[in-house]
Amino acid sequence: MWDEPLKKRIAVLGGGNGAHMMAADLTLRGFDVNFCHIRKSPTFSATLEKGEIEVVGPIMQGTAKISKISANVEDAISDVNLINIVVSSTGHDAYFNEVIPHLKDGQLVIVWAGDAGSLRLAKLLREKAPGKKVLIVETNTIPYGTRLIGPAKCNLFLTTPRVLLSAFPARETKKTAGMIKDVFPMVTAAQNVLSVSFSNPNPTVHPPASLLNVGCIQYSKGDFYLYRQGITEAVAQVIKALHDETASVARAYGFKIAEYKDEDFRTTGTIMGAEFKAPFDTIGVLAEVKGPSTLQDRYITEDIPYGLTHRSQLGKKVNVPTPIIDATINIGSVVCQKDFWEGRTLEDLGLDGKTKEEIIRYVVEGK
Repeated sequence: MWDEPLKKRIAVLGGGNGAHMMAADLTLRGFDVNFCHIRKSPTFSATLEKGEIEVVGPIMQGTAKISKISANVEDAISDVNLINIVVSSTGHDAYFNEVIPHLKDGQLVIVWAGDAGSLRLAKLLREKAPGKKVLIVETNTIPYGTRLIGPAKCNLFLTTPRVLLSAFPARETKKTAGMIKDVFPMVTAAQNVLSVSFSNPNPTVHPPASLLNVGCIQYSKGDFYLYRQGITEAVAQVIKALHDETASVARAYGFKIAEYKDEDFRTTGTIMGAEFKAPFDTIGVLAEVKGPSTLQDRYITEDIPYGLTHRSQLGKKVNVPTPIIDATINIGSVVCQKDFWEGRTLEDLGLDGKTKEEIIRYVVEGK
């Protein structure tokens, strides 16, 4: 089933920065793209009206005339065998529930970036459409550092030379990576979807750096640059400690996460400067990325509950302490007046009630 070559027509679902950039990138590289967003928004309405996306910046320039732009998921995915879901983790369930009734056997779904979204989609599939044979994949990041800077207009200022990828179950990863290499040449196979989820740099960097700068974020009233003003040596030490705790949990389950040199943490860009690259002066380009502008920014409200909660819960299951991760979740909950422990939990991922050995077998074999 998974041996068929990918069709030239590809679906991209989502309406934000990353989804727009992926739809434009694939189009400019010769693919026919079905671009779909399920929510009404001024941003997507402008794209729907124009029928094209302009790309500017030092890496890529051009105007991509998108083959099909729609708000209808069934129409967007009916004639493709590769479906890319490019939305924030907070929007995963909305898209998953919209997509599941229209999925067909043999289709490949990639969740960019996953935050264990592959496990969440697999659980929902078992509950809502247990007979469908769909291959699910997730990545640790999107391949673009990009922002929408106007109606249907993207600025592409960074790319990543390596995107970690795993299928669920992991026994399908090698085959999957080979299938999509022509579409996304930067993908590299990882051990399993948990190793991919733990390797997402956003939850490792954004929450501690943002929370240690909450005063500046509020005082500046939106005029704040995390990678220029917020990451000092002391903040970088906390980021590294959080990364090291994540790696300790991973080791307890027998897998590795993305590794960095000590010097990668010791810049104002921290490991983002290692993950993403600009044609020139990567750290300088990162310094111009504005935000967070409020305490309700996704650097906190997405990256903590969807990126860190399951790391902590998996650590507790095998008695690996995660005091920095736990403190980040607790402080973020107080700052935002939300219980971030109710984020993406082991129950949401279908891992609750499983032993360590059962979890390892599940992510590898799917059973």
